[in-house]
Amino acid sequence: MIKKRWRPKIPNALPRYLNEQEYAKVKLVAEDLSLRDRALILFFFSSGCRRQEVSDLSIEDINLNQRAAKVRGKGSKLRTVHFSEECALILTEYLGTRAFEETDPLFINRKGLRLRPKGIYRVITKLGKKAGVKLHPHALRHTFATNMLARGAQLEFIADEMGHANLNTTRIYARIPTEDMMLNYQNKMG
Repeated sequence: MIKKRWRPKIPNALPRYLNEQEYAKVKLVAEDLSLRDRALILFFFSSGCRRQEVSDLSIEDINLNQRAAKVRGKGSKLRTVHFSEECALILTEYLGTRAFEETDPLFINRKGLRLRPKGIYRVITKLGKKAGVKLHPHALRHTFATNMLARGAQLEFIADEMGHANLNTTRIYARIPTEDMMLNYQNKMG
């Protein structure tokens, strides 16, 4: 008999991430958004950052040539995240529409101030409504992890990109319900 305390704790609900159809739908609808919002969405999808981390970014933290950003994560730990070429192109175009100093925030609101986590939440949930998908910033983080794993990235690499010290945390984020898993479940459960 296995003692209860020896069993690994399994989360009650699987984290919410976008499947391929939802992901394509959201990206398609995002093409009609402003340059700032498109850059924001693409940055989330390709970097796996948290909402606060994106809000805290300044222009000097971004290296468009290397497609990398210096992010201050939980516990004020610095890490480097990477983003897609598509994101770099949209970020370049977005930054070309405004005058800025290197120390200015990367994403700004209508008043020219730093876009705060609450504003980021609004942008993303509004996009989700337009796409007909239940969407929030953390779902983009889960989608990033799941997509990376599906494309063959090592769990250690995903953990580094997401700022996880513990691989078990990354395992919670990166879940792929493969047909094998589903078939195995159906065989066992009937």
